[in-house]
Amino acid sequence: MIACTRDCYDTCVFDENYQPVKGEPTFGFTCSRGRMDLRRNEMNRVDSAYVDGKQVGLEQAVSLISRALRGVKPDEILHVEYDGNQGLLTWYYPARLWNVIGAVSTDYSICSLEGHEGIKAHYGTSMGALPEDMEKFSAVAFWGSEAVFSFIHGWRIFKDKYKIAIDVRMSETAKRSEKAYVIRPGSDAYLAIALMKIFLEQGYAKPDLVDLELLRKRLEKFDMDELLSAVNLSEDQVRELADLYAYYHPLTVIGFAIGRSWNGGHSAGLISLIPAVLGVKRGFYYSNSGGWGIDFQYLRGTHVFQPKTVGMGEVGYNLDRFKVLFVWNSNPVVTLPGGNRIREAVESGKLLLVVHDPFWSETAKIANVVIPGSTFLEKEDVVYSYWHPYLVYNTPLRPKKGITEVELMHALSWELGLDHPLLSEDPWDAVNVAIRKTGTTVEELRRKGMVKIKPFITPEKASVDPFPSPEELGLPRGEVLVFSAHPNYTNSQFTEIYGKREAVIYSGKYEGEGFLEGEGGRIRVKLVRADLPENVLFVYKSSLLSGERTVNSILRPVRNKFGGPRLNGEVRVILEDSENPRR
Repeated sequence: MIACTRDCYDTCVFDENYQPVKGEPTFGFTCSRGRMDLRRNEMNRVDSAYVDGKQVGLEQAVSLISRALRGVKPDEILHVEYDGNQGLLTWYYPARLWNVIGAVSTDYSICSLEGHEGIKAHYGTSMGALPEDMEKFSAVAFWGSEAVFSFIHGWRIFKDKYKIAIDVRMSETAKRSEKAYVIRPGSDAYLAIALMKIFLEQGYAKPDLVDLELLRKRLEKFDMDELLSAVNLSEDQVRELADLYAYYHPLTVIGFAIGRSWNGGHSAGLISLIPAVLGVKRGFYYSNSGGWGIDFQYLRGTHVFQPKTVGMGEVGYNLDRFKVLFVWNSNPVVTLPGGNRIREAVESGKLLLVVHDPFWSETAKIANVVIPGSTFLEKEDVVYSYWHPYLVYNTPLRPKKGITEVELMHALSWELGLDHPLLSEDPWDAVNVAIRKTGTTVEELRRKGMVKIKPFITPEKASVDPFPSPEELGLPRGEVLVFSAHPNYTNSQFTEIYGKREAVIYSGKYEGEGFLEGEGGRIRVKLVRADLPENVLFVYKSSLLSGERTVNSILRPVRNKFGGPRLNGEVRVILEDSENPRR
């Protein structure tokens, strides 16, 4: 068996011939990216270690990295990695080295943390519906989710059922749904509150899972007219949506975009309460990764060392603190807010950048030291999904190139003379400890290839609190930048196959050449008029808008309530013929 290890809900599983398994969880089909992985594996590869653009031996590069690490203080070292590969031995275990050293890590907040924490505040877990639960629902509400592209197997379950879409634009998912509601950016929390007020008023609410009297007290603080004004829907539309919820009891799929918007964690948490108020147990889905019982802290070694962290949304604006940046499993020049500042710091000589990557990513191209990595098609690993309940033992299909993350971390540990139990523990023993609550072992996974596990934590009754006050919520005043997945790309991956996207900004009001300006700077863009609300600007994720820069380069996000960065923030458009921002 082999599993696609990317940052994607579906985590497709393939047989030894790299055909999607016909049964659960892949049902014989995969996306345009999965179909191209064997081809991509042979393209754009880092074929050797490089120092300042010159090919060197791996040992020489490792020695240079070690000298650089010894020459600075631990808190002047930042390691950045994320979900380019979801394997337990690729993403998690190697972080032990940096925690033993005392280096600074990111807080892994860029994508889903805010929503996880907002939902956990009500349920104690963000675990939601399983695939088998989803099959039992007669309808679905896709809330801020472009499921038709980013959750293809979830879409398969519901494509012939009644579908409701709630979004800030008429997405492809909304176009293919029976009912669609386009709301003001950031107003998701207001809409969830309005729906719950109607549920109580109309007698739709059930006391099974929620304290309705306490909920009523919290809702009394909100005026319905003000809620409707915030959402920018008519009362008839909101009441229609409430009636649809009461009639169909749909599964609510909460998109990660909700957490990255205004009122992010509160919005995700309040939306997750809606099914519970109607008496529907496990009636939402956000991400199930926290419910499998995998001990990610043990794998990273943070059960021993308290990690020092910097917010992922703030890396580009804190580079003055660091002298060495070590990157693997991610492409921060493209994907992080202010990522262009990494390039500037490296080019000025203020920052030594080390990148371990199988491919020549935008970050690898500017690095002082590049180490060749191995792809998921070339190494053993254990892979989990944040949707389906299967652990997969990843068996390589292609000859190994480069060096794995575990091998590199051990080489650096030896070169640095580090001696710690976290570093000497066999990686597979560490995985066994980390998965002990899932009910399986590495030995069983090797033997069977894939094992279905039972959730370790499932949501029961929901707590009304924390419930925001009207004063805690807010709305953007100007134009808001939103983004979504493209069907042919996973963030910045697959440019080798489908090319770089010198993309455009879609707008309901602007057309032509100009600039997009945010708190982090300004970037030249091409604007194309589209069917969008006037205050919404849309771009596909990680699109290159000006040379090697993405829209993330102008973002300087604030933190939302639960610690995640607000990426769907206010921006300004400046047309070519005017130096005055047009809002």
